[in-house]
Amino acid sequence: MGVLCEVVHEIPKKPEYSYTKFDSFSADRQVENTVKLVPRILNIDSKYSCQIKLIIFTNDAKTAFKQGGKTDDGKVDPENNIMNFKKFFIMDYLFEKEQPIEFIITGSIETRIRTTLANLMGSRGQTFHKKIKEDDDMILEIKGFSYGAKLISTLNINISMNGDLKDKGLCYEIYAKGTEEKSQDQLLYKSEGIKVVDRKDNIYFMLCSIPDIYISQDGNYKKSNISINFRDAMHDKDLGKYIGPLSSLIHGNCTVNLKQNITSTIKIDAIKNYSFIDYLRGGMQINLTVAIDFTRSNGPPNQPNSLHYLGAQRTQYEIAIEACGNIVGYYDYDQKFPAFGFGAKFYGNADIDNCFPLNGNPSDPEIQGIDGILQAYREVLNNVELSGPTNFHYIIDHLNETVKKETDGENYNNYNILMILTDGIIDDMDDTINSLVEASYLPISVIIIGIGDADFSNMDVLDADDDPLFDKIGRKADRDLVQFVPFKEFKNDGKKLAEQVLEEVPRQIVEFYQHKNISPRDPIINVNIQT
Repeated sequence: MGVLCEVVHEIPKKPEYSYTKFDSFSADRQVENTVKLVPRILNIDSKYSCQIKLIIFTNDAKTAFKQGGKTDDGKVDPENNIMNFKKFFIMDYLFEKEQPIEFIITGSIETRIRTTLANLMGSRGQTFHKKIKEDDDMILEIKGFSYGAKLISTLNINISMNGDLKDKGLCYEIYAKGTEEKSQDQLLYKSEGIKVVDRKDNIYFMLCSIPDIYISQDGNYKKSNISINFRDAMHDKDLGKYIGPLSSLIHGNCTVNLKQNITSTIKIDAIKNYSFIDYLRGGMQINLTVAIDFTRSNGPPNQPNSLHYLGAQRTQYEIAIEACGNIVGYYDYDQKFPAFGFGAKFYGNADIDNCFPLNGNPSDPEIQGIDGILQAYREVLNNVELSGPTNFHYIIDHLNETVKKETDGENYNNYNILMILTDGIIDDMDDTINSLVEASYLPISVIIIGIGDADFSNMDVLDADDDPLFDKIGRKADRDLVQFVPFKEFKNDGKKLAEQVLEEVPRQIVEFYQHKNISPRDPIINVNIQT
C-alpha cells in the first residue's frame, strides 16, 4: 500500500492511506468472548439435593452435542430458599449464532430445560429464568458473565500541527522505544498525509488508536518511551520529533516545538477496554431496521423467475430476513422493528419512493416481531409497483437522523443495525458513501445482503475492509461499519448467511464505544422473573 505522506501532487479525492489497523485487532480480542454461566435454583426447600449438567448442542437440529460440565451438589440457603453451586459453566459465545443448550437437573429433581445462549445473553441482565415444574414455584436461574483475560486499554492519539503550513506535505510516524532496561525501535503507525496548498495555520490528523500492549506491555506508562517523528514529505524534510515517556502525553495537551516555526499538539487518552458482553450487561440493546429492494430488476412478483415471487418456496428476501432478524431480535427487548422499502411506487403513489414504511405509517414504522415484517413484506408486494433506481442513501440518512435525535440526549445505550437487502448494483454510490461516513460516527452498523445473481463487485467499496471510506469533503469514516455478503454463496442456508453477515457486529459495537470513550453502564441487577 502506498504511503500518502510521500505524495507531492494534488491530493486525490480518495487519498491512499497507510496505517495499522490496531483498533480492529484490539476489538477482535475483546469480542472473542468466553462466558461464565452461573446457575441457581430459586424458591427451593432445603430438603432437596440437586446437581446441574450443561449440554452444548453442536448442530441446530439438536442431535449432536458435547458435555459442558457438571456442578457440585447445591446447597440451599434457608434464609432465602436459594440453592447455590460452587461450580459454574464456561463456554464460547458467538453473537452470530443461536447456540442451543440444555440444562439437566438431577438428584431430588429430574428435569431438562432447553434454551439458547443467544436468548440468555440477549435477556435483561443476561439472566434466564424458567420454572422447573408447572405446579411448583421453583425456578432455574442462569446468569451470564464475560470470562477471561482482556487487554487493559487502548491509546487514542490526537495530533495537530500549527504554524505556517502552506505548501507542505505533513505526516507523522509513531515508534515504540521500549524502556531503559530494554530498548526497541518498533514502527507502530504511519499517519495519513495532508498536503496544505493554501495558507493554513492549523491541521488535525485523524484519530489513531493503538492497544497499549504495543507500547507498554506491563501498563507502566512512566517507564515506556515513545517517539513521534514529524515530516514534510513534499520536500523530504524532517521537522522534528517528540521522544520521551508515554506518561507525559496521557490525558493532557503536550506541545512540541518543531522546525520552521511549526509546533505540534499531542494528546493521548488511555481508554479502558471493555468487552461486547460488558456493554450488554450495562443494558445495551441492539435495534434492527430492515430495508427491502423493490426495484423492477427483481422481476414482476407474479412471475416464477422473480426474486419476489410468492410461490411455494420462500423468497431469498424472506430467508435472509428471518435468519438474521431472529438472531438480532434476541437483543431487542420490545421486539419492534422499523421496516422500509425502496425503489418503487407504494400504494398507488405517482412518485417513486426511496424510503417508504412497510406498514404504511411514516410516523411509526415499527412492526411487531420478525414474523410481522415477513407478513408486511408479502402484503406490500400486492400494493406496490416495482420501479427504480436503486438508491441506498435515503434509507441510511433516515436512520442517521433518527439516531441523532436519540444521541442528542446522550443516549448511547441503543445500538442500531440497518439490514439492506438488494438485488443489484446501486445507482448512488457517492451519496451512499457520504451517508455511511456520517453513520460511522453514530451507533450504527450496516449489513448489506445481495439477493440473486447480479454482479455485486462494487459492494466491496462499501465494505471497506482494505481501504477506509472518505466522503466528498475528505472526512474519513471513523470505523468500518459495513458488512456485505451475497446470498448466493450460501445456497439458501439462512443460518450460515447470518453467521457471515453478523460476525463483525460485536467488533463494530466495541469500536464505536471505544472511539466515543463511552464505558458500559452499571450492570442491571434486578431482573423481573418471567416464566
